[in-house]
Amino acid sequence: MNPLLGQYAYRLSEAGVAGSRTSHGAENNLRKIGLLLEHDESNTFGMEDLLQDVGFGETYDAVSHQIGNPPDREENPGRGCIDPERTAAGLVEAGERIGAVAAPGGRLFFATGHPGALILYYLGLARWAQELGGDVLTVETRGRYERGISLDWAESVATLGDGASLFHTHDPEPMRDVLRQSGAVDLVVADHGFAGAAIAAGIPTIVVMDTNDPAFAVVAGRGADVTVVPMDDNRPLNAYSTALDVIRRGA
Repeated sequence: MNPLLGQYAYRLSEAGVAGSRTSHGAENNLRKIGLLLEHDESNTFGMEDLLQDVGFGETYDAVSHQIGNPPDREENPGRGCIDPERTAAGLVEAGERIGAVAAPGGRLFFATGHPGALILYYLGLARWAQELGGDVLTVETRGRYERGISLDWAESVATLGDGASLFHTHDPEPMRDVLRQSGAVDLVVADHGFAGAAIAAGIPTIVVMDTNDPAFAVVAGRGADVTVVPMDDNRPLNAYSTALDVIRRGA
């Protein structure tokens, strides 16, 4: 175990990306589990084939394992709990995996369906992977996705945009289009539908999972090649500089 995990956990809690005041509380977390059990496409993230026969008990236990707390635990009204040591451990593992792929020149994709909070985090990771020697990929797609919006790139981070704004999305189709054109990919670092499409395609993936993203906990528990980083994905942009620092220092 990394001897600095406790220090990292404290810093992540102070930054607000983990701890007992995360954005989604018990009601929302349990509602999202219910939607997953109904196979709601906005909550399966393109992983329907990996989520067959999913039940409440399996999902509840998988989320509890990944975030270090039951999804309906609240220390503060309306706020969920993520064990910051779980976040720190996920970030350290993520850094090790990125380094192992990037250093020998491996091919990586970075993408986010949550650009309003996470775009700087992914930009920092993509730049770091390039510094290590990784081949960080971009491709052009001609698809139109949610609300008729196209795929855009912030440097080498895929997201949805219309030329004026970037948009939140759970849609897996943009990443499916990217993967159709990319050739072999060694690692995807993403969230929401971008991560789900990669996991469904059998590509090793690092995913940010908030307390109300239960599908990722389930597929991880079922053996998918995925590193889960349990982390609040609704914090201010600069909050994630701490997470980026933990990844780089812990690798």
